[in-house]
Amino acid sequence: MPSLKTAFFAALSAPVAFSQHHDRSLRKSNNNDGTAEDVTARSLATASAPLLVDYLYTYGAPSVTLNTHQSNPNNACIPGIRVYTEDVTSSTVQCAWYQLWCKEESGTRVTNVDFASKINLIDGYMHPKMNTLVLRSVDGKIKYQFNQCRDGNSQQTFQWWPDANEPSDMMPGYHIHSLQEHYETRLMQISDSVANPLLDYASAAKCSYADYSGVLQCLKNYRQGDSNGIPGVMALGYELFTHMNHANKYSLTQTDDDAVIVLKNDSNPNFRKCIIAFQGSDSLADFADFVGLNNVPTSYCGRDGIHSGVKKELWRITHDSQYESSIKPALETCHEVTCVGHSLGGSLCNLFTMCANQGMENLDGGDGEDMWDDYYSLTWNKMTSGSSW
Repeated sequence: MPSLKTAFFAALSAPVAFSQHHDRSLRKSNNNDGTAEDVTARSLATASAPLLVDYLYTYGAPSVTLNTHQSNPNNACIPGIRVYTEDVTSSTVQCAWYQLWCKEESGTRVTNVDFASKINLIDGYMHPKMNTLVLRSVDGKIKYQFNQCRDGNSQQTFQWWPDANEPSDMMPGYHIHSLQEHYETRLMQISDSVANPLLDYASAAKCSYADYSGVLQCLKNYRQGDSNGIPGVMALGYELFTHMNHANKYSLTQTDDDAVIVLKNDSNPNFRKCIIAFQGSDSLADFADFVGLNNVPTSYCGRDGIHSGVKKELWRITHDSQYESSIKPALETCHEVTCVGHSLGGSLCNLFTMCANQGMENLDGGDGEDMWDDYYSLTWNKMTSGSSW
């Protein structure tokens, strides 16, 4: 099925995206239909460690864990928002000849969901415990549903959304997975209080695909000249801090590049805010992360039931010398860290946050060398309030 593979990674090629709860730019919307609402030795791992990742924002991210442990310690919600798109219609559905998954029927129903957001649900992988925003196109009108996460032992039903059996289109021109075409466009049409900070960090997501100089130019000139008027993160005071690119050669002639960028905001000289962005899918190798043996569960950072393909991607990044020499030192100067990703980039953020935030006290007593290697290679010393870089 080469055409489906091509369609899949082409659709995934829209990059990762970012956001934070208190940075807002002023926009107008006429739609208010939403429902809102360092520890260095194991023997010292006795007190709860600070959360290394403060906020998590993902767009159309595949789910990555089989168990209920993708939350902050004590089953607390992860601050931030997971967002996905879906289309709803009240008219009769008419299917094209090649849409074998399509059903011709009438009545109000979901006709298309972001395929990446449901791709692993059928195999039992669930989404993180966090606020979830659904961006709906209802007969062409954009509406939203905001689902507030609650701390406690119970799962949230929307950790399983969208329904794994809902229709989804992967074909170019029909899928609703593109960061700019589908996510930004819909966020622009809903309430500012909900769209922000999701919309504010779209530029960081998009620009993470370039090399260092390319990232600078992309951030500076983000969507200049178009009609959407999205200013990007530089207008909020963010600037590029550091960049890495892990090159994974998966054939004799082809390489899969996995970029990571860190942005910093020193608007408050006593409190540095940072964004870490993981590049989303951009190659057939990234597509392969979600099929075959890469879809079976494995262990990572002391946890079982982790999606093998996403684990492999993150492991390769955190074991690259550039991560140790560039990304970790940058993060150690940050008082606040937000991880954001679109598509595979969002899945990487999910797993990154799970490992970073569980703390050594949750690993103490474990004797797996791989577990400790996973944890130490990824984590950093948290900059505390009142400390200076």
